[in-house]
Amino acid sequence: VDRGLVSLMRVMFAFLFFAAAMAAIPYQASADNMREVRGLAGMHKLGIEKGRLCMSDHYHYGQTGVWPTKKEAKARAIKSWAGFTRLEYGNRWAQFRLAAAKKISCDLQTTSRGDGWTCAVEARPCSR
Repeated sequence: VDRGLVSLMRVMFAFLFFAAAMAAIPYQASADNMREVRGLAGMHKLGIEKGRLCMSDHYHYGQTGVWPTKKEAKARAIKSWAGFTRLEYGNRWAQFRLAAAKKISCDLQTTSRGDGWTCAVEARPCSR
């Protein structure tokens, strides 16, 4: 067996192994991104906004009944938004603090039990 040929084959094998390993890196990054948007989130148009991956054209909504304080009503509306978003897309998408295009509206209501607050929120889900 020619030693020069064996050495050349080793170098070629090492090069091919290195090339295959380098080619797998973008595939792994792509696979990680696909896991991020698997399930229902992947059917929406997504974009990067301020370092977050956000649904570009899909809003979620949350609302409350009547609560004694505006603070409570607001917190319950956000919880409602997060609960439905979590159900559809999972925990990573259900963080209202990360959501885009947030709108919160609250109204003072008069009921037979006195005055109370109702709130409604809307926002586009985002994840990090």
